[in-house]
Amino acid sequence: MGKDYSSMSVGQLQELRSLALDRIAAVPAFRRGSLQVGYRKCGRATCRCARPGEQGHGPRGLWTRTAKGPGGSRGQYIPVDQIDQVRAELDNYAEFAALVEDYVEINEALCRARVGPPGAGRERAAPAGSGGEKGGSSTRRG
Repeated sequence: MGKDYSSMSVGQLQELRSLALDRIAAVPAFRRGSLQVGYRKCGRATCRCARPGEQGHGPRGLWTRTAKGPGGSRGQYIPVDQIDQVRAELDNYAEFAALVEDYVEINEALCRARVGPPGAGRERAAPAGSGGEKGGSSTRRG
């Protein structure tokens, strides 16, 4: 569960929301998904990777993420010299996601603070016979 913002005023929450947006905007380039780094054997019997104890070709990076549409995921091979960069971008996404979650919680607290505690601001029921109940017109014909 997140932080407790219930004791803060509307002004304090607005200030906190502004600071949260600044922190979100400061997150460096990011990407979502995951990165697997590994080795593979090519399958040629005469290749060095086929020798016992050989780990295979690589390392190779594969960045994957879920996507809308057919297939449900997308992948891209990452050159070995860019693996550290992609890892940093994935870490940046985790930071971004945490900041957005905090921003959402601040906004929800701000909405609650503007409305007041549960039950506040609700209209009281009209007294019986005052014309506030359902049942049609009070006009009489005669």
